[in-house]
Amino acid sequence: MLLMENLMSVQRLAFLILILCSSLLLPAAQAQSNYVLIKEEQGVTVYRSETHEYGKLFAFKGVTTYDAPLQKVLYVLMDNAHRPEWVDRLYVATEIERLSAHNYVLYQAFELPTLMSNRDYVYRGIATIAPDTGVVTLHIQSIEHPNAPETVGVRANLVDSSYVLTPMADGSTQLEVEIITDPMGWLPAWLTNSIQEDWPVNTLNAIRGQLDKAYTGMYPLPPGAAGSEEAADSEEAADSEEAADSEEAAGE
Repeated sequence: MLLMENLMSVQRLAFLILILCSSLLLPAAQAQSNYVLIKEEQGVTVYRSETHEYGKLFAFKGVTTYDAPLQKVLYVLMDNAHRPEWVDRLYVATEIERLSAHNYVLYQAFELPTLMSNRDYVYRGIATIAPDTGVVTLHIQSIEHPNAPETVGVRANLVDSSYVLTPMADGSTQLEVEIITDPMGWLPAWLTNSIQEDWPVNTLNAIRGQLDKAYTGMYPLPPGAAGSEEAADSEEAADSEEAADSEEAAGE
């Protein structure tokens, strides 16, 4: 009986770690390249880094493809208002700062069961685009911010994370997500690593479930994208400057 109770306690703890790791959308160790394939499950391919670049914590990566345009997938990633509808135990999702549509700071808090300290995060998200390929990268990382509220229990650490959205020729979108996160507190690294293997599958399929929601729209592309408002403004400004230079040369 005691052995069974201990086993159930470990399972409950593992579930809680999974919640914390899957809740941030949020993604990746940029320098990680030494990955090995772990499994393919529910349309998601999962990899793990075999190098400990962050102490005893591994980095994990998941890859999947959605039958949806890139801007719709990006909408889900950037939609803070509906995040609590699909992120387990998320009870506070507050925007602390917004510098632009693609540069923001969020505060998120998660309610854990009795005897477990609640966790919260403060992190910055920045989305950029490669104009030549149309690939969008959303980089997310924990930061300190003067307007962040006091912690509700333990301030967890999103060490490094990123989502890479690649537009495919058939109109679908490939999403590659990498993450290394530390729930902090007394949770051991070996248990965090073992549970994070399921993080890509749960998170990427949770995103999939949001794509058909009525409120999910098309998010604007980051500055520099071909056809974006910012790119059009830049092109118009360049044309005006070129025209002015031509007129000045003609006057001479």
